[in-house]
Amino acid sequence: MPEKERDYRNREITWSEIDKQKNRSRHVSEDPKPFGKNKEKAEWLRKMALKEANKHFQGKQGTPAHEKAVDTLQKNLGNKKFQSLAKQYLDEYGLPKHWGTQFLFLDYEDPEVVIELMEAMAASYPERSLREQQAFLSRLRTLKTLAEDGEVRDRADEILDSLP
Repeated sequence: MPEKERDYRNREITWSEIDKQKNRSRHVSEDPKPFGKNKEKAEWLRKMALKEANKHFQGKQGTPAHEKAVDTLQKNLGNKKFQSLAKQYLDEYGLPKHWGTQFLFLDYEDPEVVIELMEAMAASYPERSLREQQAFLSRLRTLKTLAEDGEVRDRADEILDSLP
């Protein structure tokens, strides 16, 4: 018999090798793959798919151009440009669906649009955060006292009375 084979068969197992064999399951590989990266990637993919689905259901209001238009409206709130920018927005995207954007349009000059948005916001009022509810109530009080149009004042008063 060659020397190599004899040495291999007569070799003794060290204590560290015995410990490694005791602590290890024979059904699992020695180097388990770290699942943290795969889990993070799956979460990221889920978020991206959800974001794309939301954009699909939002239509034009889910596009980057819409976000830019809303930013422009926010920057020009209270300026002379606001009314013309708001008109362009309504022509392009229709009535806003997002609460914050609806809130911006409570300053719009067309009473029909303002009343429609006040009613839509009042319908979703219970689902809003306390801060959003308080801001809406404050805005309704302002419209009740300072709105130029009588219909807007009356509707703001009715909505204020109906909300808890």
